[in-house]
Formats: sequence, C-alpha cells, structure tokens
Amino acid sequence: FGLGDSVSYSENYADGCGELHDVFSDLGCVMLGYTSQEGYQHDSSKAIRGDKFCGLLLDAVNEEDLTDERVSNWVSQLMQEGILDTNGGAVASAPPAEVAPAVVEDEAPVFVDPVLAQEIMNEVKPEGYRSHYNPRTDKTMWISADGRSSYVTEGGPGHE
Repeated sequence: FGLGDSVSYSENYADGCGELHDVFSDLGCVMLGYTSQEGYQHDSSKAIRGDKFCGLLLDAVNEEDLTDERVSNWVSQLMQEGILDTNGGAVASAPPAEVAPAVVEDEAPVFVDPVLAQEIMNEVKPEGYRSHYNPRTDKTMWISADGRSSYVTEGGPGHE
C-alpha cells in the first residue's frame, strides 16, 4: 500500500509504489492486491499496471473520508486472493501479462561450485553483502550494502 497526495502530485501520484512493485516482482514475489483507479483524482502514476494500481493507494490529504472503506475492501480482497495461505501459494488478480515484468531465473548467476562460492564469499563479506535465504528454492541471494550488486548461491547462508 502507499500514501500520497493525488491532487498536489497528480502527475506522479504514489510513484514509489510502482517502483517498489517492480523490484519485488523482479525478485519473483507473488504480487497481490491490485486495486481500481476509480474514484481517485490523479492524472498519472508509475503505480499503474494495466488499468489498476499495484496495491492500495490512499490520499489522506484530499480523500481521507474514503480511507476506511478502501482499507476494508482491500483487506477483504487480499483474503480472497490467499494472502494468509500457509502453503505459499496465492492467486493474484494480476494485471495483463504484457504490463507486468517477466521474471527470468537464468539472469542471476547461481554458484554450485563450493570452492568458487567460498572464494567469492571471502572477497565480498568484508564489503558488506547481506544474505536473504529462500527455503522454498534452497537458494541464498547476497545483496551488497549499496544494493547495486547481488549474486545467488545454492543452500542457506553458511553452506556456500
């Protein structure tokens, strides 16, 4: 969800939500909670996918009286989309495929050679890489402190 001013910033209303959407989508996250643009006072936004917003956008400056109803409807929608499913699967009301970025798994290098992985770890750990382990895929993504570089190893941290 995001918060913005759809009147004063009507040409770039809640753009940050669209930028975050793309980052998480590119990482393979299941995207849920797309909402209608109907009733908003914006002109354009980077948070639009297809004809919907990527998430719930709220305007507490100009549309505060609509916030409670929008939140209630969105929570109900998320429940229907399976946000609380414990099996990790959810069915999203996704925008048209040509709008959503495709995830290509081959683009991130995966190091299966433990010697090579250890050499890399010896080089990058002092520079501040942080591990993000995905137990479903049994892979760890290592992201630099500045967020500009990353790589993937098989297994959890400490098994590289």
